[in-house]
Amino acid sequence: MRERRTGLWRILTLLSLGVATTLLLAACGGVGLEESRPYTTTTPESPTARDIQGLYKLVFWMALVVFLVVQTAIVYTALRFRRTSHGADRPAQIHGNKRLEILWTVIPAIVLLVILIPSITTMYDFDAAAEEGDLVVDIYARQWWWEIHYGKDARGDELGVITGNEIHIPVGQDVIFRLHSNNVIHSFWVPQLSGKTDVIPGHINEMSITATEPGEYYGECAEFCGAQHAWMRFKVVADPVDEFYTWVNQWRTATTMAGLAATSGELSRVPDTFGLCLACHQINGTNANVAPVGIESPPTSGPNLTLFACRETLAAGLLVNNEENLRAWLRDPGAIKEDNWMATVIQPGTLSEEQIDELVEYLYTLRPAEGCAGDAVPAVVPDTVAIPAA
Repeated sequence: MRERRTGLWRILTLLSLGVATTLLLAACGGVGLEESRPYTTTTPESPTARDIQGLYKLVFWMALVVFLVVQTAIVYTALRFRRTSHGADRPAQIHGNKRLEILWTVIPAIVLLVILIPSITTMYDFDAAAEEGDLVVDIYARQWWWEIHYGKDARGDELGVITGNEIHIPVGQDVIFRLHSNNVIHSFWVPQLSGKTDVIPGHINEMSITATEPGEYYGECAEFCGAQHAWMRFKVVADPVDEFYTWVNQWRTATTMAGLAATSGELSRVPDTFGLCLACHQINGTNANVAPVGIESPPTSGPNLTLFACRETLAAGLLVNNEENLRAWLRDPGAIKEDNWMATVIQPGTLSEEQIDELVEYLYTLRPAEGCAGDAVPAVVPDTVAIPAA
């Protein structure tokens, strides 16, 4: 009798330690989550993300119950039926138990069914949401950055904005993202707003995102796509509707070096040094308007540089956008982001220091006269890196 009590006490002690450890880890995991982990799925900010998080919680708690039941049974069996002395008789040998076998077949089937039904309904809801929306945005996955084309909005207006790596969307509106690739398979993922959707060459996948609160949400490529897969990041900025259209109008307004609107029919000339960039980059309102864009563009095509001074990062989230980092990037992009296509054109010594100075000065004039949207709010860019030491 004493041995049985001792065995039961051991079981209860182990279970108590397990529960205490689980609660401690859960409590520690939530500290400063939104600030330190912008790529987390545990703070959803859209209806779709909340549905996905609900599935995560369902699976987690059911898995935890199964784990505790199984581990309890294992510990109990090991302690209850262990050999207590070398002289003890061999226990009775049991070959099968039909009742137990039926039980451990039916219970897992019920658990899987409980998980399957909400999973299927969530996937169908996710697919149906992408059939109709208030704004259409085409996303082209490059190696290794994102090209964004804005199509028609809820009023039927063609927005005609082409940008890179920073996506602005209006709060409360259903935005349909059409995903394209002309190179390899990628995956478009904004953890706080939606689930992962593959970007497949030759096939257009669609997904819907509806941000319920203004804010900045960080995304990344979630499918290994080459040497710089880890630095194929982007940001989604959810703006109030009026601020979103202010941003759109800033992009659609032809800008000059001074950031002022050009008169009708006039184009501002880019500096002569920018001539090396004309085949890869466009700038609205200037003669830098011949670089190809879209699905047929070559690998060397780069982002549209309109309002360059308003961007928070360079090289798809790798560097903070400041003069020091921009100079290092123009000096030798291959040293900062290996195997990127710009490095096939710009190599060490391609641009002199005087040319780099001229380009830096020009690029930081590409901003609206009234200032960039959100200038009053300090930018917080996660996991960016400094330029490598010389």
